[in-house]
Amino acid sequence: MDKFEIGVPFDPGYSQYSFSFLENIGYITQEYSQLKANHQKKFKLSLIEPTIIDLIKKCTAFYLGCILWGGFIHYRFKDSPKEIIGNNTKDLTDDELKELDCAEETKYMLKYIEQFKKDCKYFLRRPARVSDIIVETLKSYNEFVELNNNFADVNNTGDVKLPQILEHFKKLTDEQLNDLYIKISKIIESGKIEDLLEIGFYRI
Repeated sequence: MDKFEIGVPFDPGYSQYSFSFLENIGYITQEYSQLKANHQKKFKLSLIEPTIIDLIKKCTAFYLGCILWGGFIHYRFKDSPKEIIGNNTKDLTDDELKELDCAEETKYMLKYIEQFKKDCKYFLRRPARVSDIIVETLKSYNEFVELNNNFADVNNTGDVKLPQILEHFKKLTDEQLNDLYIKISKIIESGKIEDLLEIGFYRI
């Protein structure tokens, strides 16, 4: 693809729509977490559940987007690897790398979702409205981070190691990969990053 003649971006535009789950979930659930009476917690949880689900979706969509982008650049340029531009992680010192964990939020999200499911079952008497792709994505992102050493070793598209969930990408044609790129670009342009969840893992 001519637009990537010089190199491909580490981030195609996701970061402008990224949200800190840790910061936002604390704000959303602050009052709820302080309540003691079950009837109060039940009522408050029913009120804030849609906001919690929305945050989970938006944050998860960002991580799904990262995985999909990794799959796209790895396989679309497999015959002629391109330099990856804008990966600040590889410029960190050894000490900074030791402290870095790009999967810190996804690990926390998985723990939170586990407790959220328990709360919904106990207080609302029904399962939490968290789709399977949410948990699947977060676990796959953790794998993605581990495989790529927090992306410190990623200098070109051939360096990108992919989680098992994208095993099927090796069968995608250039045309299908170009279609994925178009879908990603349209979602970034729209600003509705949660729409990435509709693409899922782009299984043809």
